[in-house]
Amino acid sequence: MSRSILRELGRFAAMWIVTTAMTAGLAGAAAADPGPQEQHKIESQAVEAFRRIMTLWREEVYFELYDQGTAASRARITREDFAQRMVQLDWLPSGEINPRFLKPEYRFRTMVYMQARIPYKNKFNAGDPFAKDQTVQLLLEDGQWRIDLIQLIRSPYVD
Repeated sequence: MSRSILRELGRFAAMWIVTTAMTAGLAGAAAADPGPQEQHKIESQAVEAFRRIMTLWREEVYFELYDQGTAASRARITREDFAQRMVQLDWLPSGEINPRFLKPEYRFRTMVYMQARIPYKNKFNAGDPFAKDQTVQLLLEDGQWRIDLIQLIRSPYVD
């Protein structure tokens, strides 16, 4: 065979290998995306975790609430400092969050954004409640949905 034919066969073989690898990669990526049922299950688990977090906060159980924080946020603040900062807040969530205003937004298997209208009450003036629409990121770490503790400290002031 002539060199030009061998060169052309080599180029064709290289293109075939690249095309096959890309097609296999795309099929693998598509298979990695969750179906609607699995995505709904992920969102449901994140909603339950968010409700548990809000209950701990409402009941002022700050050491347990700290355990629900992401590793990154726990690295930024100690358990004692977190509890102290939470005690110093003037506002607490009040009551259950209306399911009509609780919307999980799936991003990845390990990340869900929770949109919620959180009702707040003032610790010192119970007659001045309000609700605020907030979006909170939940991350799946070690099989558990976790929240940014720093965002909780800044609530309800963060946008």
